[in-house]
Amino acid sequence: MKKIFTIMCAGLLTFGLSAQTDAGTFLLDGSTGLGFANQSVTGTNPSDAWDDKDKSSSSNLELNLLGGYFLADGFVAGLAVGYTSTTNVDEDDEGNGDYDNYKSSTSTMIIGPAIKYYVGESGVWAQASYGFGSVKNKSENDWKYGSNSDSSSDEQTNSMSILSFGAGYAIYLSDNVSLNPSIGYSLGSVKTKADQNNGYGYYNSNTGNYEDKTVKTGGLDFKVGIALHLE
Repeated sequence: MKKIFTIMCAGLLTFGLSAQTDAGTFLLDGSTGLGFANQSVTGTNPSDAWDDKDKSSSSNLELNLLGGYFLADGFVAGLAVGYTSTTNVDEDDEGNGDYDNYKSSTSTMIIGPAIKYYVGESGVWAQASYGFGSVKNKSENDWKYGSNSDSSSDEQTNSMSILSFGAGYAIYLSDNVSLNPSIGYSLGSVKTKADQNNGYGYYNSNTGNYEDKTVKTGGLDFKVGIALHLE
């Protein structure tokens, strides 16, 4: 009896895992990250080397979504969307009402096609995506020294693209929900258009002009996401 029960449970589990990646199933996969840090100067050596009223804070948000459809057993094709935002604030209290505050933020928005393949019923999967979008950099400065004060701001938006590869493992929490730890590698490219008036781009000392500049990046990432498998 125990043997029959074990075989039945194994059969139901195999069917459950298989059904989640069958052709005709929809997949909604997502991961998010949120971070915040706040620091202030508590002391220096010598004691007057720095103003102990200085403060800095930072926050970051990351959201990744993949919506797809199983065109064949184990094979998903869909659309990937990624959003990241990072903000840093430095507050410099000079005393006597004087201050120098600086805020900078960077946000990116990427969208593009993606494919994902589940290896049989093992739970192992591999994914590739290519996204294109923009990165926005913004800075604000507000200061006051004695009778003088001023504020300024600057904003720049550049085009970018990312080619990503990843692999992970689906841990099924229920019939339609899985936890997905993964590791990936991304190749990014950000292009800055030349702007003679604002000094954006690459300054060519031979011509005395600014030219388009492209910065390429690459790096590893580790994520944990939740996926919904809907028939």
